[in-house]
This record gives sequence, C-alpha cells and structure tokens, in this order.
Amino acid sequence: MAEVNPQSIAAAALRIADENGVKGFTMRAVAGALNVTPMALYHHVKNKAALAALLIDSIIREHPLPPSTGDWQEDLWSMAQWARENIHAHPAVADIRRHYQIWTPSILQMTERWLSLWQQSGLEPDKALLAATSSSLSITGFVEEEMFFRTMPPPTEEMLSMLPNVRLMFDMQPDSAMQFELFMRSLIEGLYTRLSEQTS
Repeated sequence: MAEVNPQSIAAAALRIADENGVKGFTMRAVAGALNVTPMALYHHVKNKAALAALLIDSIIREHPLPPSTGDWQEDLWSMAQWARENIHAHPAVADIRRHYQIWTPSILQMTERWLSLWQQSGLEPDKALLAATSSSLSITGFVEEEMFFRTMPPPTEEMLSMLPNVRLMFDMQPDSAMQFELFMRSLIEGLYTRLSEQTS
C-alpha cells in the first residue's frame, strides 16, 4: 500500500488523468492506483473537484513559471510558451479543470502575473485588462486546435482534387512551435499597438 498524502494523491491523479482522461478521472481510479479504498482519499480531498484542484496546483508547483526577464513582452511570451508545454504534456488536465469549473491558488497567481505584465506595458488600465483577457483566451484556443488537427485524419484525395490551396495547407508540414511563437508574438505586439493607438 502506498503512503497516502497530498503528494502521492496528486501523483496518482496525474497518472490517471494522463492515461484515462476526464471520463476516467474518478476517486475510485485514483484510490486504485494507490492500492487503497476511496474512503482513504477523503481524509485529504473532500470530493472530485478538490482532487482536480490538488492535481492542478501540484503540476504548477512542479513546473514553476519562468523567471522574469524585466521585459514585459518577453515575459508574456515565456508564460505562453510555458502554458503550451504544460497543455501538451498533460492535455486532459485542462479538460478536467473545465469540467469541475475550479479556480485554485496557483491558477489565480498565474492570472495575476499575466495581468501584471500587461499593466507593465503602459497601456491604460482598462486596455491592459482587455489585452490580457483576450490574449489569455487565445493561448488555450490555439493549443487545443493544434492538438486536434495533429490527430485528425486529412481530407481524402477526392475532396482535395479541386482545391489546390487547401491541398497546399495539408501538404505543408509546419514547425508547430514556430507557428505558436509567430502567433503569440504577433498577437502581443498587435494588441499593444492597436490599443495604444485608440483614444479613450
């Protein structure tokens, strides 16, 4: 029997999430991975939402945010890259967070830092907030679509026969990390430029 504590529960929960996804993320499955009864977990987490929160916070603690460079744009890019790497490493975790609709201290600290970096841009407070929320939503959307298209079968030759530009898109083998960097840097620069030019 494994020792049951928040650290061992989080590690087992991550294995279950990685292997079984959100549908297989249950107290029983995590308890089984630790070779204990589900009741043993309730001394540490009161329900599955609390289990999900423990899992998310443990991932962020084990993979801390990159240190600040003093350049707000570079720091935003580093955070976006960090988020992409974590979503790729544990794709089910984002689904679990949405399913249980939870906020955790670590998530709120990430959010605070993202907002703070946009405030460092010199934009007016309301525009910095708009840029922060818009760019944050874009990260998850981009990465989830990136992962979806990576596993989705391409159209058939018959479907592509009269669509040369679409064929080029499917024939192209882009560097996904390069695409993400191009997207995020362009988004950050574009939001800053556009909002800087707007008058209140």
